[in-house]
Amino acid sequence: MTFSASSSGIGQEPVTGPGSDLCVEVGILTSGKPTLSMMLTSLLLQDNANLRIHIVDTSENPVIKRDDVAFALRLAFDRSISCEYEVSREKRRAFSMGRLKLLEALKGPHTCFVDDDIVLPSSTFRRLAALIQENGIYGYIAPYCKNTGAASQRLVGSDRYSPGGVFYQDQLVRDVLLEYYSTTVDVLDKRKASDKVWEIAFLSQLFAQLGRKCIVQEDNVVYHLDYRERPNWNLMGPHLVGTSARKARELLSRHGILAGKAALRE
Repeated sequence: MTFSASSSGIGQEPVTGPGSDLCVEVGILTSGKPTLSMMLTSLLLQDNANLRIHIVDTSENPVIKRDDVAFALRLAFDRSISCEYEVSREKRRAFSMGRLKLLEALKGPHTCFVDDDIVLPSSTFRRLAALIQENGIYGYIAPYCKNTGAASQRLVGSDRYSPGGVFYQDQLVRDVLLEYYSTTVDVLDKRKASDKVWEIAFLSQLFAQLGRKCIVQEDNVVYHLDYRERPNWNLMGPHLVGTSARKARELLSRHGILAGKAALRE
């Protein structure tokens, strides 16, 4: 099932406003959380942002049937923002396959994954875009996410990838990520595996290994809305973080990047 909301149909290029010629492609993976419409509305009301949005829905009952989501998609139409929607029926690896579907749809150089329980002030992407334009080829540029379950964890240096972060997707990064989401089992997947990975740790390690600039804008704050959510898995567990780091080394080596180019921490 697919759906596209735009003023002229599927595949419309995003409208360019003043200072917004840089296009950011945004992927939203949802399991049907009630916060989705709030998240989507905050995204659609960004200041002067040139966005293309793709949603992958893994919930039992497609969220597009809900009025709040349908109304948000109508807002995308009114704002002339391309917003495409599809359903994924994968259950055992719902997170990993959902991310894969997003990546398959989003092929531009400036790619962003936003969780379905995050809300963004209207200036968020304008401020991200300003740094993106200054930095050429970068690793990721991310806002600071308040109330995230692992906000205090430092995985690489002083910064780590966080929801709403934009990463630079050249062909190397795209090839690595396509293989990563195709072959791994994330900690959020239901499938059992002894070598599960954690996406946040993997992305943080991946771009550190490439030696690309990684920035978290501490004064550009987005908000995690699920105040009752408490992870039931140990993000600080050395096995989980270590497995993610090793996977980054393995994939980069396989794609022709020497594992010793930059030190990775486990």
